[in-house]
Amino acid sequence: MRFLRLFWFHLKIYATNQYFLWLTISSTLSIFLLQYVAAYISHQLNDPTLWVRSGIFGLWSSATTAAGCIGFQRYQGTLPYLTNTRIDDRVSLVALLLPAASFGLLAFPISYVMASFLGVSHTNVSLHLIISVIALWAAAALMDLLIAAFFLLTTNAIVYEELITIPLLLLSGLFSPAPILQNFLLPFQWIIPLAAPIHRLLNESPRFDIAAFLFSCLLWVVTTLLLTKRVLMLSKRTGNVRLM
Repeated sequence: MRFLRLFWFHLKIYATNQYFLWLTISSTLSIFLLQYVAAYISHQLNDPTLWVRSGIFGLWSSATTAAGCIGFQRYQGTLPYLTNTRIDDRVSLVALLLPAASFGLLAFPISYVMASFLGVSHTNVSLHLIISVIALWAAAALMDLLIAAFFLLTTNAIVYEELITIPLLLLSGLFSPAPILQNFLLPFQWIIPLAAPIHRLLNESPRFDIAAFLFSCLLWVVTTLLLTKRVLMLSKRTGNVRLM
């Protein structure tokens, strides 16, 4: 219950920040409209993955703001207090960073409404799609923890957000419809937790590769547990958590 209250507290603060709010909306709308123009010209508005791809992009764009959350809390001067509590520092970080991926779930309703309004095919909503979206959210939240932890070591975290947004999506197969590239990117399902849900959401895999998904998640969990504590100790020792 303490964790849920802490998470809810951070989620409310996150939602009131205009940068985080509009980034989710603008990133979803921009990628949707770019795809829409291309589909309209090529007469492919019946592509049911157009709105799903936009939702994936919006969710991950929101999730990467976890790096910015570190800088935002440092700017407010509250970061030292969040990393010095009676509960484990890593638990405090989870509560702080989880709203980034959670807020990104709004990207899918936004994209769906746009698809309905502009006449893009959106009839592929199913239980399988919902489960895959939940898996995508869990993967994004898990990756946030490790990625954002390293930004404790720098005061310019928000500047580097874009450096992790596109590359990971490319390796996960979001923008690679060519069959030859799909075969090249399939092994990344075993390394990047986002990859398996993305391949399933875009119907590039006949079934959800649960083995690859669980293995990649386990890989990131172990790495996160091993490195995050050391990063937290180093950031405290160097005093970076107090820098503005």
